Amino acid sequence: MKKQRNSLGLNDYENIMNAIYCSILIIDEHCHIMYANASAQKLARESHIDYTGFLAKLSRHVNVIQGQGRFTIALGNSWIICNIYPWLDEKKRKGSILVLHESGHEFCASQELDISKNTLKEIEAIIESVADGVIVADSEGIIIRVNEAVEKTFHVEKTTLIGKPAAEIVKNGIFKEGIVEKVLTTKKAVVVASDYQEKQLIYTGIPNFNELNVMTSVIVTIQDVSTINQLQRKLEHQKIAMDDYVREIAKMKSVDVTDTDIIAQSKKMSRIIGIAKVVSQVDSIVLITGESGTGKEKVVDVIYHNSNRKDKPLIKINCGAIPDSLFESELFGYEHGSFTGARKNGKIGFFELANTGTLLLDEVGELSLSSQVKLLRVIQEKEVMRIGGSKTIPIDVRIIAATNRDLWLMVQEGNFRQDLYYRLNVINIEVPPLRERRDDIIPLARYFVTSFNKKHKKHKQLSLELCHTLWNMDWPGNIRELENVIETMVVLVPGNLLLPEHLPIKNDETKQSARIVLHGIIPLKDAIEEVERQLLLHAGAKYKTTREIAAALGVNQSTISRKLQQFHKKHQ
Repeated sequence: MKKQRNSLGLNDYENIMNAIYCSILIIDEHCHIMYANASAQKLARESHIDYTGFLAKLSRHVNVIQGQGRFTIALGNSWIICNIYPWLDEKKRKGSILVLHESGHEFCASQELDISKNTLKEIEAIIESVADGVIVADSEGIIIRVNEAVEKTFHVEKTTLIGKPAAEIVKNGIFKEGIVEKVLTTKKAVVVASDYQEKQLIYTGIPNFNELNVMTSVIVTIQDVSTINQLQRKLEHQKIAMDDYVREIAKMKSVDVTDTDIIAQSKKMSRIIGIAKVVSQVDSIVLITGESGTGKEKVVDVIYHNSNRKDKPLIKINCGAIPDSLFESELFGYEHGSFTGARKNGKIGFFELANTGTLLLDEVGELSLSSQVKLLRVIQEKEVMRIGGSKTIPIDVRIIAATNRDLWLMVQEGNFRQDLYYRLNVINIEVPPLRERRDDIIPLARYFVTSFNKKHKKHKQLSLELCHTLWNMDWPGNIRELENVIETMVVLVPGNLLLPEHLPIKNDETKQSARIVLHGIIPLKDAIEEVERQLLLHAGAKYKTTREIAAALGVNQSTISRKLQQFHKKHQ
């Protein structure tokens, strides 16, 4: 065989090349045509093909000198099928061998089917329109198609990728993951996560099989999830900031309050609402005082929703519900690792959450002296520093304080700082008790009847006799007590007309039943404890929350919570 092969001369090889129906071009490393067989010359004559222009057009899709693979080039109304093979000399590439034929040519019809131009354009448009990168490699791992998203992600041009083995691209450091090789080896879908120049990428490789279940290509999609991860981290930070106290204590008010939500028929209450609307136009600190259940929080809503900060946050804090040891971290926040048990990413304080908005310090009289000092500094300096932080954070917050206690009396007793008192008491709005604005009792009662009828699907009505009785009652629990009484009657009274005898409380009878009768001598401490226990039992049966119990007994909520815990432990 070796002798027969050596016996072939140059003319023999020329005859062999010219006998091949398909056109063959050989180009050197400078893209110069070194050889063209007879079929290539005939194709140029018959189809009027300029091979120099053809090679220039082909170079837009692939590096003709270094690439390889099968490509389709449109020339006028013709389609030229080009297969590129490497021209090697002792494993060193000298150029390329191009095998060409025209789609639909009579000699090549058995080898190549015509390609639908419109279908190809549609496929190209789909691949280029997707945001994810798309790479297609043939069954040998040669890249045959790349979309623009890949170029943008890796800052490369298509011509540097198409026609190259995927393994070579990985070796050159453009791709870190040899996902094409993994799919070719496993013949299964492969998903790989990898980083590239601070981008977080997800590679998904899918094998493509023909009707004979032979793998013909590998399709790789590349998704940049950096933006998604950044958004997720922001959401996690917000979730950390909105912790238990933010959810349970600080209530963000997003629904506008209208004048119809404020029942103010009496002259005193109408005057209070008018003052609140005037005060809303300035940013001065407001101190709202009054007994429990008088509607101090409604006055806060009027100020907020009529102010120029109504589109900003409204944070409501119950100062009596925050333990003294947590006051600073809750109001001012803390940095990562500032103390044992601190959240990994730190925490935003209430003052920062309310920045540019309004902050309500409810039950401000319950703050300890140490907490008062910290609050005073923030009010004076208008800046906060997180626990463990090294820099101050400026804040722009409208502060409203509310309390049912006599702060000036507390100042005289040494339980409230005088300087903080004067800082808070810039504008004082004292909400009168219900007994001093009796013209509001019946409108409030009717409002509650309508509300609870809707809530409980009832049809109750107030009788004239009951209205007269309600108007004459003193209501020590104020609006909250009236609300509870109305709900009790709406739920329990069998008929639709509410009468005085349906009242769950009687003024004279209540006072009489509240008298304490002693039939013997017991230690004073035990007597006081027993009275407290019975009061809590009766109040607990009547009221739903510790705040309502505290209002009825005339003490603060923290006292009720502490007493209930003590009795619970003692009787376990």
